[in-house]
Amino acid sequence: MNKWLKDSVVYQVYPLTYCDSNGDGIGDLKGIESKLDYMLGLGVNVLWLNPFYPSTWTDGGYDVTDYYNVDPRFGTLKDFDDLVSACKKRGIRLVVDIVPGHTSYRHPWFLKSGEYARNEYSDRYIWTGDSFTSYRDKTIFGLHDRNGGYVINYYASQPALNYGFNKLEEDKTDVYGGNTQGWKMHYTDERLTPLREEIINVLRFWCARGVDGFRMDMANSLVKECVFNSPNTEDIAGVIWVWDKIFTPIRNEFPDVAFIAEWVYPQNAVGKSGFDLDFFAHDTGPAYNGLFRNTPNSNLLRFFEKGENYFSQNGKGSIKECLQECAEIYQAIDGKGVFSIPSGSHDQIRLAKDMQPSDLRTAFAFMLTFKHVPMIYYGDEIGLDYLPNINKEGGYVRTGSRTPMQWTNGKNRGFSESDGELYLPVNASPAQSVETQEQDENSLLSLIKRLIKMRKEYACLRFDGSLKILSDGYPLVYERADENNALLVAINPANENYTIKATYRKILYSENYDEQTKTLSCGGIVIAEK
Repeated sequence: MNKWLKDSVVYQVYPLTYCDSNGDGIGDLKGIESKLDYMLGLGVNVLWLNPFYPSTWTDGGYDVTDYYNVDPRFGTLKDFDDLVSACKKRGIRLVVDIVPGHTSYRHPWFLKSGEYARNEYSDRYIWTGDSFTSYRDKTIFGLHDRNGGYVINYYASQPALNYGFNKLEEDKTDVYGGNTQGWKMHYTDERLTPLREEIINVLRFWCARGVDGFRMDMANSLVKECVFNSPNTEDIAGVIWVWDKIFTPIRNEFPDVAFIAEWVYPQNAVGKSGFDLDFFAHDTGPAYNGLFRNTPNSNLLRFFEKGENYFSQNGKGSIKECLQECAEIYQAIDGKGVFSIPSGSHDQIRLAKDMQPSDLRTAFAFMLTFKHVPMIYYGDEIGLDYLPNINKEGGYVRTGSRTPMQWTNGKNRGFSESDGELYLPVNASPAQSVETQEQDENSLLSLIKRLIKMRKEYACLRFDGSLKILSDGYPLVYERADENNALLVAINPANENYTIKATYRKILYSENYDEQTKTLSCGGIVIAEK
């Protein structure tokens, strides 16, 4: 288990739109390096970067053509090394995205794999046995000389790398005479060893350059026909086995490295598969969406657009499902790792969409005092809003959550000095800028800085601190404690007054709270020593 994550506040940056250092309208590594002091002032101590590798850009960089280099739009390997060095000088750990489940359809490995004659890359991707056999409607035919179709993970441009299948079924022949099962390989098949060794070498390469950890894209899907959220270990046996084969040599060589999963089910990712951290997301279910993503048109998955948000002024939501899920997670991952309830990500509708300023304040009061590892998506700290009806390089509806960070109220909101077209348009509100909010002690940014500072001062607010729920309705009231301190946290998102019944000794921070009557009004927050 990696230990430094327990005390972390993670900050996710989408490199294309964070800061442009050379005026070409596209964010880059030098731009990110120039903002490390801002991150330090914010209080975060882990920087997570989305992919910056060479890519064909059909899915925002998640279609990699070279795992061992930097895409020219971001700079060079030297620029990356400079960023690593600058992070280390400031005590900021660097986590990078790795896409282990698929590559671009332009990757040299895949082009060789699609050739008619067998070669060393023939088994590196999942190909059906002939040109008539498909796999769950995720098979692309007719683009290569090889007799068969390639299985995809997401878009047609993202062929699935071959880590095998969880179970092999009996071979069958379909109506066209095609073999429907014989092309599948078990995850222990020796023909799959070279791919695992290649991924291990990729991790070694970046570890040797000073990377502190990896966020593994689609971590639950490497081995096919595993049920990612099944409580039955047999249903995920293959993916457990594969991750162990990958983690073991890296941890032996780089014992301090951390592995973050995009699994969205910590019970299996951390509890069973060796990851140090997993996080909730829009596809987690009611445990996450009931917090702040049930508002219509605020979720990427339409079937989650129902119910009410807990962190909403209407006071009709419920946090009970989230608390129950968290209780199960704490038990499953005890002594093995941590989990996160993130503010958002490049794959989600922005947190600020359809939320009032007080909703954002109470949501962050929760995220920065609750028992988990906070993860802040860039721009959420200033309430950056979602920009609808734009699309770029495979982002589609997600693109509106990837717009430029707004640093100032000047040209291009301080993102770029370009006189031409930016990678994506900036938002319109001057209130949503670092410049404006740094000058206002009551801004969302100022609140977040204050809460992160408090989290550093009081260890009981970090992951190892205990959690005791005192009220799971409105207001939400809980106690965080360790051997040195016990703090009371009370949060009221609802547009109704509530009286706190719990006792405390000294208020550390409060807003919208009448201490004399112990009444929390709408947007009320109290953090106090017990």
